Amino acid sequence: RVDSAVSAHLTKKFELGLFENPYVNEGDVLGVFDTPAQRSLARQIAAQSLVLLTNDGTLPLKKEVKTLAVLGPNADESRHLLGDYSYASMLEYMTSIAASGSPLYHVDQAALQPHCVPVPTILEALRQRTPKAKILYAPGCPVLKDDRSGFEEAVRLASQADVVVLVLGDRSGLLPDCSTGETRDSADLRLPGVQNELAQAILAVGKPTVIVLVNGRPLAISELVGKASAILEAWLPGEEGGSAIAAALFGDENPGGKLPITFPRHVGQLPLYYSQKPSGGKSYWYKDYVSVDSSPLFPFGHGLSYSRFDYSDLTVSKTECRADQVVDITVTIKNSSEVVGEEVVQLYTCDEFACLPRPVKELRGFIRLGLKPGQSRRVTFHLPVNMLAFCDQQMSLIVESGSIKVMVGASSADIRCESGFTITGPAKTPVAERIFHCPVNIE
Repeated sequence: RVDSAVSAHLTKKFELGLFENPYVNEGDVLGVFDTPAQRSLARQIAAQSLVLLTNDGTLPLKKEVKTLAVLGPNADESRHLLGDYSYASMLEYMTSIAASGSPLYHVDQAALQPHCVPVPTILEALRQRTPKAKILYAPGCPVLKDDRSGFEEAVRLASQADVVVLVLGDRSGLLPDCSTGETRDSADLRLPGVQNELAQAILAVGKPTVIVLVNGRPLAISELVGKASAILEAWLPGEEGGSAIAAALFGDENPGGKLPITFPRHVGQLPLYYSQKPSGGKSYWYKDYVSVDSSPLFPFGHGLSYSRFDYSDLTVSKTECRADQVVDITVTIKNSSEVVGEEVVQLYTCDEFACLPRPVKELRGFIRLGLKPGQSRRVTFHLPVNMLAFCDQQMSLIVESGSIKVMVGASSADIRCESGFTITGPAKTPVAERIFHCPVNIE
């Protein structure tokens, strides 16, 4: 296998001519750097990665809004939209090492700084999108420091606004003033610094408040859920993140992303994940902890939309099948709203009775589906039975006969349709390898 992998790697290098010409022409770099096509792709990626965690109907904002307060430490910081290995982050890291007298780097920051690509902030993007609105801005507090001196100004501006956009989260990088990134681990999952206190002070004003999270890890923010009008998870969205966020807030982009991780209520719940064993994720036998519900704050696969999607007509092609066969699982998805949107349809299975405890759910396939208002599509997952293989007590990879529950839904906790099939044949069928790909067709 190693030889095969190396052979494929070297073959590709030969095809690209890298042995004959291993270096790029440095003079041509800027001609293929930060092009309009690349910016367009960055915008698309940022828009599709947004996850709408909560929404009481405040989003999308009305374009006729008169006064908008844009607050928070990440509202007007382009650097904070970038990850810890972005050019801007590494430039500041190398500069700090050079400043310390280390011979490792010699950095001419004045020469390198112009090569940082332009990154519009969220505040700048909102101003551009709503030129007629009066926009009030205050950072409120830093990302990480315990500085509350800006609270009063932020609260004052919030009280003057029709709607508040509060941008919180992290600064990603490798320096001590960063709150996420390599070497910047955290002992808890709270908002860094005094940001939670700022949020509580703003929410106490009573104005409709949309929280935008620009961050690099899941956050335990249960005290904000229910108080904020909406919460939009933006991650570290990159150079076009500001424009994508502004578009989503005003409905020109419809958030369709889903969580690839679980958000806990409290760090003490960890580890917390959707594919737990039947006895996992509980404080037996009462299920919940003494001080907190044992369920996640936001489950794996969660994400709302400005559209509504209905799931119906789930069919399974075989009621009985054997190892090495394929089961077709088909479901109808309909956009029952008046808004164009995208839904990530998710297929889960559960081996209900096995020789070893099996997860309560396992993601087997998913597809992102764009639908116009009123439009319906049939989605078919071609599930290989060998995808259900697992290692038994003897560490042999097997497919076991028995009943398999099939679940299709909008998240690991939002299952819309259920069915099942039975694996027949020997109690245990040895397989050479587990299949990891479930093809999907759309009609």
